Amino acid sequence: MIEIEHKRDADLSADAVWAELRHFDRVLDWIPGGAESTIHVHGVGVGAIRDIQLSTQGYVQHRLIAFDDEKRMLSYQLTAGNPIGMQDYTVVATVTPIDERHCAIRWAGKMTADGSLDEREIGRALEIALANMTTGLIARLKGKAPDFIQQPNEDWQLRNRTDE
Repeated sequence: MIEIEHKRDADLSADAVWAELRHFDRVLDWIPGGAESTIHVHGVGVGAIRDIQLSTQGYVQHRLIAFDDEKRMLSYQLTAGNPIGMQDYTVVATVTPIDERHCAIRWAGKMTADGSLDEREIGRALEIALANMTTGLIARLKGKAPDFIQQPNEDWQLRNRTDE
């Protein structure tokens, strides 16, 4: 298991960023291929499950394990699927004000890669996925098109399907 982190300062207020990020059902609005993907959320608040069919990766399921509006923090864990070759992961997203018009968006967590893969490489791929989520989130709030980074191992799960 390795730890990962992605942090970026944004020229947006922490309140504006948190108002979007806090929604467990909006992740498809911030990711590459999100418009061609589907999401279904079951439950409300901590314990909620989101089932996602990603056009780029296939099926992924997350459980919301922590949420705090006051601290502008949420955390979720992988409960099904193997996106980019991860066996499991837990991430925490936080939004911290810098001043009235700037904030820091931080994703941190732990992940374990599928045993056949280099864990450091998959950790780097997760960092890029989180960077792309941040890019997509900022672009959405600014009404601009996101400029995503090429995702390493993006289609690993689709290439390694066991149901075919």
